[in-house]
Amino acid sequence: MVFSYEHYMNLLFHLDNSEEIVPPEIAKRIVSNAIAPVITVTSTPLFDKHIQETYNVDSLYMLLRFFGGCVSDRDQANEGKVGPNEHEVSDTSVSMESLSKNQNLGVPNALKKGSRSRSNSLFQRDSTQSQYIRFTRPLGDLIETRDTNDMLFNYHSLEVYLDNYLKLVTENTNETAPHDLLKKSIYHSFFSLAISSTNNLSPYETFNHPILSLIALDISNGEVYEDARDLLVNFKNLNHNTENFPIFMNTNEMLPVFLICYNDESQEEFEKCQALAKKLKKQLFVESIFLPLWKESFIDDENSSIKLHQPVMSSLEEILFFLQAPTQTTLSLPLINSIYDILDYLVYDLMIPFMKRKVSFWEETILQPRKSLFNGAKFFKKFMNKNPANGSHQHNSLTRDRQGNEYFSSSSSEFLMRKLADWSMMLSDFKTAYSTYESLMDDLDAFPKYLASCIEWCAVSLLMGAQSIVTVKMIKNDINPLIERALATYEKCSQIQRHKGKELSSSSVTEPVRSYETRCMILASELFLSLSDTWTSTPYAIQYLETILDECKLGPCSQIMIWERLSDCYNLRVDPRIKHRVGVMKKSFKETEDLRNGDEHYTDHFIEEDILSEGLTRRRKAAFFRLIAAKKWAEQKHWRQVSWCLKDIESTYSEIKFLHCNDSILSKLKSQLNLKDLDSAPGPTEKNPTTTSINFIE
Repeated sequence: MVFSYEHYMNLLFHLDNSEEIVPPEIAKRIVSNAIAPVITVTSTPLFDKHIQETYNVDSLYMLLRFFGGCVSDRDQANEGKVGPNEHEVSDTSVSMESLSKNQNLGVPNALKKGSRSRSNSLFQRDSTQSQYIRFTRPLGDLIETRDTNDMLFNYHSLEVYLDNYLKLVTENTNETAPHDLLKKSIYHSFFSLAISSTNNLSPYETFNHPILSLIALDISNGEVYEDARDLLVNFKNLNHNTENFPIFMNTNEMLPVFLICYNDESQEEFEKCQALAKKLKKQLFVESIFLPLWKESFIDDENSSIKLHQPVMSSLEEILFFLQAPTQTTLSLPLINSIYDILDYLVYDLMIPFMKRKVSFWEETILQPRKSLFNGAKFFKKFMNKNPANGSHQHNSLTRDRQGNEYFSSSSSEFLMRKLADWSMMLSDFKTAYSTYESLMDDLDAFPKYLASCIEWCAVSLLMGAQSIVTVKMIKNDINPLIERALATYEKCSQIQRHKGKELSSSSVTEPVRSYETRCMILASELFLSLSDTWTSTPYAIQYLETILDECKLGPCSQIMIWERLSDCYNLRVDPRIKHRVGVMKKSFKETEDLRNGDEHYTDHFIEEDILSEGLTRRRKAAFFRLIAAKKWAEQKHWRQVSWCLKDIESTYSEIKFLHCNDSILSKLKSQLNLKDLDSAPGPTEKNPTTTSINFIE
């Protein structure tokens, strides 16, 4: 089975791949997945009852959420038998038959998309070759559960998730198992949950706003055109009929698509699908896609049934629920292939063209006029900004909602420009995203909450590939100042919130802002580590990780993940150019000595210790931070993690004798592991388990 992006992110359940290698730019894949377009799934209670009776799944959304991620990778299908080229599942006969019928139903490109080249997204250099998607609940449900003080992620929930996940790691591994890649996978799972959310509708950015609404119809249960029309009308009128509908959202900016589910073995239902699809297109101007969900061979096929794994990206609450109360969902391989086929068509033939059309329209109507002589010239802007009327107009562009909150409305030019930049990021058009963010920043100076996120993603777009090469000068003069400015603006937002909510506890008022500030730093640090010149980039990553430890109120397990990542940073800090110079210098010195002695034998082989003695790596500092992490894992009684940390530093500390005396932290931790079972050994007694300082000798 080919090693894929999903296998890496869920490596705990694919331990046979524990010795594989992942590319250093893996963080860019995770970010692309974290900001992928969001698709809402709407179905009737009658439909959900039918799917629950047939597949033992609560709703259509709960079924389709398993298929989020990289569309071309077909991860769920790859859980089964893989074909000769390791990129296509071997059973495609039913899938191709289904595509042929879909072609007759008015889906002309379905067959072409079904045979799309499925190269592995994990190793693709061009980010435009892969498209990630995320599924979420119906828009009405998201709005009903929305709170204006929602955080991007909940610190407590993240901590509970980590604690449960690490216990699962202990249950499924032993202390001798290969753990280097697994530790990185665990950290990147933590990283993905800290930067992504599918249920947080932020007014300041649009990454989690739904782009496409999938409206399901059940032909087998007698649902007809009138039911489809009612569902569409309800969706379009949500902004009028929902009391707390956000003013920064607009259902007219979302693409509705009907998903018609039927029994492929019934000619009568097939003809009904044809007629209904034509009527929906003609009268409601909405496209339809078709899924033979109720085909009896799909339901009764136990020989090719596959256990579905949880999606990489989902809401933290959902992931935590399934982690604490695991349920097993199985589907037949032909049905899985059919679902991926319709997702291929949905994404590449409907959603992406829709997004590109909207982006082009916004560029022509909003972005290009701003780049005209008067709007783009700084000379004229100085005079325009001095006009007080212009300033008052800028402040008045905010709209007050029913709760008294002021936001940019969905039709405002500022919000549409932000959507243009965010959608460009989703489509991997980082150059357009960067230029749009940069243009928008000047217009948001008076709105710090909007400005902070805009500056943050302006920096991220540069790190993701807005420029083909990220140079040292660019990091120093452009990227790092942008991140520092974003953090300063987030701090300003926090102070404003604290001033407005003096009657409330300070932490409850500022936590929503802090979650975005934490995301900014952890996102920047990980993207810095994905650059090729690690000697230059790792100091910036270290700076932001240390700031997270100092200023962000993470739980103990989350903090230890940061400590371990700091250790990884110091391990990566090796300059190959300096290493080469040292080698040349030593070779020259050796040749000179040999010539003096009359020896004609030259050597150009230098072992790792040669550069280590020159102080050109940070191995010992990396080991020190790993020892801190081991001590803290012991306090949390995660003994498998303690064991792995001690193994990582064994080679570094093996020849330093004074570190192995009985009173050292290293010896105490080893004693605990040697004397007691890994799962039940008590941690070392500490008066203050939250203290971050540590001494080698106590």
